Amino acid sequence: MATILQTLKEISQIIPSGELNALLRNFYCKDKDVEAFLKTKASEFDLRNKSRTYLILEKENFTKSTVKILAYFTLSLKILEFEPSASKSLIKNIDGFSKNVNSVAVMLIGQFGKDEFLAKNIDGSIFLDICLGIIGNAQNLIGGRIVLIECLPIEKIVSFYSKSGFKFLQYDKNDKYAQMVRLL
Repeated sequence: MATILQTLKEISQIIPSGELNALLRNFYCKDKDVEAFLKTKASEFDLRNKSRTYLILEKENFTKSTVKILAYFTLSLKILEFEPSASKSLIKNIDGFSKNVNSVAVMLIGQFGKDEFLAKNIDGSIFLDICLGIIGNAQNLIGGRIVLIECLPIEKIVSFYSKSGFKFLQYDKNDKYAQMVRLL
């Protein structure tokens, strides 16, 4: 089976909207927020250039009906505001100049999820490497120092990102998500 990386925006120009909607409806993720974003918001965000969603597709053969979404991620830009509890030394490392800044621009991995029924078909580390490769290309074009991921503070999830070089920075303002950063 072949895997293909394609943006949602590109796919929407290739296949009819009914087929695209069916493809999106067939994606099931353990994280229901991640699933819901792909099914209800990703296309609109792409259309308005608010973010870009990338799909990792699995193709069994060469008919459209055999294409499945293995995984997807959404990238965008964000202003990261530092909470008073954030480490001053980490803030200086993130900013590159000062420990006294209140915010920095970052590249955000806004959504990151695998189809729960096809999860065995793609390794999470390889999936993250694909995502970071695209971020690296963007960095080469426009600069940037930091990639941010906001994830549920579940040990298995935090451990996965930690093993990939992300460091815990702080919790978001609502104390729902752990904000983890990685230098580019």
